[in-house]
Amino acid sequence: MPDLADPRPGDPASVGEYTLVGRLGEGGQGIVYLATAPDGAEVALKLLRADLAGNAEASERFVREVAMARRVAPFCTAQVIETGLFGGRPYIVSEYIDGPTLADVVRTQGPRSGASLHRLAIGTITALVAIHQAGIVHRDFKPSNVVLASDGPRVIDFGIARALDLSSTLTGTAIGTPSYMAPEQLTESSPGPKSDMFAWACTLLYAASGQAPFGHDSLPAVVNRILHTEPDVGVIEDPGLRALVRDCLAKDPARRPAASEALMRLLGHAPATQPPSAPTTQPPGLLQQGSAAAASGPVPAVSGPAPPPPPAHHRPLHQGPPNRPAPRRATGWIVAGSAAGALVLIAATAFVALRLSDLSGGGRTTTTPSTSTGALTTAAPPPTSTGAVTTSTAPSSTPTQTSRSIALPGTSIRVQETDGDPIKLASYTVAGSKRLYVRKHATNAFTSDSRYFEYALDARTNLALATDVDYSTDSFATVSIVNHVTGTKRIVKVSRKPVFPTTPRWSPDGRYGLVTLYKDAGGSPVEHGYGIIDVTAEQGRAFEIKEAGAGEWRFFWDAGGQAVGTWVGGQMKFYDLNGKPVRTLPNVGSPVWVEGDDISPSGTRFLAHCTPAGTALCARSTSGDDPQPITVPFASSRLIGWWDDDHLAVWRVKGAGYEAVVIDMSGQVSRVLATAPAKAEFDGMGFRFTRTPS
Repeated sequence: MPDLADPRPGDPASVGEYTLVGRLGEGGQGIVYLATAPDGAEVALKLLRADLAGNAEASERFVREVAMARRVAPFCTAQVIETGLFGGRPYIVSEYIDGPTLADVVRTQGPRSGASLHRLAIGTITALVAIHQAGIVHRDFKPSNVVLASDGPRVIDFGIARALDLSSTLTGTAIGTPSYMAPEQLTESSPGPKSDMFAWACTLLYAASGQAPFGHDSLPAVVNRILHTEPDVGVIEDPGLRALVRDCLAKDPARRPAASEALMRLLGHAPATQPPSAPTTQPPGLLQQGSAAAASGPVPAVSGPAPPPPPAHHRPLHQGPPNRPAPRRATGWIVAGSAAGALVLIAATAFVALRLSDLSGGGRTTTTPSTSTGALTTAAPPPTSTGAVTTSTAPSSTPTQTSRSIALPGTSIRVQETDGDPIKLASYTVAGSKRLYVRKHATNAFTSDSRYFEYALDARTNLALATDVDYSTDSFATVSIVNHVTGTKRIVKVSRKPVFPTTPRWSPDGRYGLVTLYKDAGGSPVEHGYGIIDVTAEQGRAFEIKEAGAGEWRFFWDAGGQAVGTWVGGQMKFYDLNGKPVRTLPNVGSPVWVEGDDISPSGTRFLAHCTPAGTALCARSTSGDDPQPITVPFASSRLIGWWDDDHLAVWRVKGAGYEAVVIDMSGQVSRVLATAPAKAEFDGMGFRFTRTPS
């Protein structure tokens, strides 16, 4: 994982309208920079080597060919923003993504399985559908070209292999990675979309087993296996996915399913096995469904808005490094050589380095003054009870004298708000928690605050829980209890490095704070447990939960505030305030990313995806006694949370970006809450709403 290095002598200060920030990597084809666009958005800029771009005609041909990648719809892919020539050298500007590659994650954390593997399959196939619909063949699909971003897997570097191949003076060698090449790529045949399906199946087998299915030893041995042997697909437990992977590994490309057929099989729109000669009509919104399903749960990677958007990872973590000397980690794209000696562009990514901290802890430190960052003082009507779908008053969609549109500083996002809204935006993070903005008390203004990673406001008490960017002098990670009106704070030690707190949450009665704990394991955070903060006593306690999978999704409060829960597989498990397990809710669906309230205001229901495909939401009883949960026919991988007991606030795809809307339990939209026109910007943001006091 590359560090972000300072520019070197001779590096340009800018390329076109993009200002270079630092180097993400350098390889055989050129240099990859982190850069900023005129609107402040971060991008990855790849500048080819000067000596490889000596032929002006070849350079122009490369630029024309790569420019075709801009036609790819933004579903589970890293968008190509711009291509051009700088001093005769080709460059590519791409969406900047925080997250490790699939290759990195499997190498450091082990193979994927279950729902995680299924979502990986859906996301990567969705990307191939979008790529193929644009008339492009990837030609170099492999684990290092899949980035596990906050909103699910993202496929990168599509279209570059063909551009390099056509621009022969730029390469002089064949393009591709032998272990993931289809048989026809090793013969005289030209690769087509079905070649990508073979590479996709190889990549899924790598994710499930940790090994390239045809090996990675000598080139002749690998080629011989690809042409003449069948890999073992038994490591994939799900029968439907296993059958699909087997079909995609057919030696004859005509016998492999197309990407759209494969996606329909994964989403349940087509039989688990279907001959290529009997295509199924593609349902409307297939790309949207695939994208939503891929982002509906934990992806084995770090970062994101925060965590989000997801603001960042299933456990989207929106945290950056502490204020101390340390190399900055970033996601980038670097150029390297393949095992066969061919020069290829590959992704080399790293999550934004998370703060290091450590287990145990507790105790109070000093109270320190700070500048005021403000609070909300508006009230909202009391929530109504919930249960079966009932008729309720929809939130007003017509502007009133109390309506306002708020532009969020540092972004292109606008929030639509009225005085009577039951929840209001209190803070947000930009670029994976690199910048935090907090709403000033009793105003609509947001100001930047560099002291914290995240800021969770309780509007009833005007107190906030904020994760600090600095260690204590004795190496504890801390959380500040901030007076939102005066700005004074009390600092509470929570955990000792390398364990650190994230995503602070208030208990229903406001007496306690909850944080999800992760442990930094050599630059890759792993689930550790949770921490409880006694606000009155100013004491913090950390609890390690050793059950596998606990903490992949953040911890949340139950309705009574006497236990905390988290998703573990297909179950919801609860623990008391002393780290002891107390109960389990089985058969509760699949987890969904909720930025705000997991439990309804009345405490009777929680939200989940009805199935792993994520095509609908289910509102289930917190007691676990409802055989028929409320099904909300609305596909969304990222929720703000409960608006009131009869409405939800959710994000959905809108054009090239997203919008937040209020929906009722039948999935009908009644109100637009926010517009986020830039997908890349939104994907790096986290939003924290607070429920206004009744």
